[in-house]
Amino acid sequence: MHTENPYLLREGRVKKVIREAEGVFTFYIETPIKAFPGQYNMLYAFGMGEAPITIAHAENGHLIHTVRAVGDVTKHIDTLKEGDILYYRGPYGNTWDIESAYGKHLLIVSGGLGLAATRWIYEKALKEASAFKKLVHLYGAKDYDSLIYRYLYQQWGMGENFLITLDKPDERWKGPKGLITELLKMVNVEPDTVVFMCGPDPMVKAFIAELEKRGVSVRNIYVSLERHMKCSVGTCGHCMIGPFFVCKDGPIFRYDRIREFFERKEV
Repeated sequence: MHTENPYLLREGRVKKVIREAEGVFTFYIETPIKAFPGQYNMLYAFGMGEAPITIAHAENGHLIHTVRAVGDVTKHIDTLKEGDILYYRGPYGNTWDIESAYGKHLLIVSGGLGLAATRWIYEKALKEASAFKKLVHLYGAKDYDSLIYRYLYQQWGMGENFLITLDKPDERWKGPKGLITELLKMVNVEPDTVVFMCGPDPMVKAFIAELEKRGVSVRNIYVSLERHMKCSVGTCGHCMIGPFFVCKDGPIFRYDRIREFFERKEV
């Protein structure tokens, strides 16, 4: 049986570039490859290496990636212009278990650039809104200038389904201020609520502690982990958390499966 080489490089032409914030750009890549909400690609820069980047969306023959320039690879990618070729491997990883939320409250929680990992599943959930008792998305950003996807907020139901808070006050921002856990006070959380979450580890831990106070079981919480993935096929071990490979077994995990490893400082 023929098996495709997992290290095979694909190429896609950059059709559109959007500047989201300082050092953060969204790329629309023309490619026939199919993907699903929650998956990621390894974006490649010749002579520099590659970086795992979540697939923020896929539409009309395009994969959408939002990239923050933090290293040589991502700094190179963020210089690409419309018409350039972007090389990548993938897609890899599992998907959000949206069916587990049917008939229940679905709460999506995003911190910082973690919104790129939840954007697609939120838009899918909006299209299927009648399948849930209630759908709410909470998004926390460091400051006003780091907000991403501002051009989508109105269609996402800003102020109703989609609530935003900023860590730092800003005269340009009239909405909620403070840590994202403060937004929970604005939401009715039932014990059987299903939660999809992506953000910095401290935010995830703090938010889950608040959810547990409200009676939400960790079996209903799904977390997309951001780890340094090198091979994406479960051989190098760089991304291991306990016995799991984030690249192959994740990046999305039901929290009760990884809790003992996620909350240990040395893991």
